[in-house]
Amino acid sequence: MDLRVLAELKEYLTVKQHTPGRLKVKVDLAIRNHPKLPQLQNAAKSGSSAIKKTNLNIFTQTLTVDYDVNMLPFESLQELLSCDDPDRIASLATELMESVSV
Repeated sequence: MDLRVLAELKEYLTVKQHTPGRLKVKVDLAIRNHPKLPQLQNAAKSGSSAIKKTNLNIFTQTLTVDYDVNMLPFESLQELLSCDDPDRIASLATELMESVSV
């Protein structure tokens, strides 16, 4: 999963539960019209190896992401999810993607 896509779609996502290694978010149905939705749906097939598995269920409006906490630290992802500054969100997502690509 490219965390930059997650950052771009953040306005459609509300964190419901985040524990080390597992993120569960509520997805606003308005996301259905967003051109980046397919990237989110196929997130586990491409992007970072830090993402073990994703499951987007549009019927229950949830996205579950299982990730490797050794590659993608819980605190860093939590900061990305809780930040409200769009510029900071974009830079955090880029930094995280660069750190897991090494």
